[in-house]
Amino acid sequence: MNEGKDHTSELLARYLSGEADPAERQALEAWAAADPVNAVELERMRAIWDLGAQAVTPAVDVDKAWTRLEARIAEAEGGARVIPMQRSRSITRWLAAAAVLTGLFVGVRHWYNQRPEELMAANEHVRTVLQDNSSVVLSPGSCVNVRMKDERHISLHGEAFFEVQRDEERPFVVETENVRVTVLGTAFEVSAFDTSSSVLVRVLHGKVRVVADGDSVILEAGGFARYNKAAHMLERLPAPPAEVFGERIIQFQEAPMPTVVEQLEKLFNVKVELANSAVKRCTLTATFEDEPIDYILRVIADTYRLTLTQGAPGTYVLDGEGC
Repeated sequence: MNEGKDHTSELLARYLSGEADPAERQALEAWAAADPVNAVELERMRAIWDLGAQAVTPAVDVDKAWTRLEARIAEAEGGARVIPMQRSRSITRWLAAAAVLTGLFVGVRHWYNQRPEELMAANEHVRTVLQDNSSVVLSPGSCVNVRMKDERHISLHGEAFFEVQRDEERPFVVETENVRVTVLGTAFEVSAFDTSSSVLVRVLHGKVRVVADGDSVILEAGGFARYNKAAHMLERLPAPPAEVFGERIIQFQEAPMPTVVEQLEKLFNVKVELANSAVKRCTLTATFEDEPIDYILRVIADTYRLTLTQGAPGTYVLDGEGC
């Protein structure tokens, strides 16, 4: 339907209350038939309407109320006659109906947005966007419980990468069995598998506070912290030379080229050969966010003036004077 939001609400109210004329009923039913999504939306509105009909208090007699209003106006104006407006009464009815429908819809939607949400990843990474437009990438074997109230609270089992929308009024908190991470707006990853002896927190950009057993650390971009479950110890560690956030956000910090190649081969299921020891001496500092392997290898080749050749599918060679 191309109608505006308010007009659509009014038409839905008239349709569900039985006051739509034949042309309006035909238009709405054609809209519902045109797209399964529209049909589902109409049935959802019908369910909400029926729910409201069960909960509504005894109906107000609009005709009697209008008659009383006419008499009061006539008395106040010295007997002046008020001309009845039958169309106005009809409008009053479906506007009231629209108000009930809108109120119920808002209430049900508010309840829906407040309820906990479970997200799981089985054998592959799962990407999703939360109600506040923050994004999450769940690693295989991981799950989260999401509650979007005054505090945006995430209960994590496993590993997940978060890109958080900044909201100073509602902190974003990720909690595991042992560790609590609080942020306002940033990108970070928490690894807290039950089978692991530690919980790892890594920050791609922004700032987070990590709290565990009464200790706390502040991590900024590139920060890395580990909580040892057995020793009950939270410590800040230097970030490793090669890190992967989420599914394919790769960060290298003065990483030796053999380490770079090892990480790329694992992520992209390819084979990359370094032609000589001079190329192996190069180190790379760079961040790649979901770029394809061809692009990443071209950037590396251009950075160090290397030649990139591709043999069989998925096989590459980096050659040149190196470092």
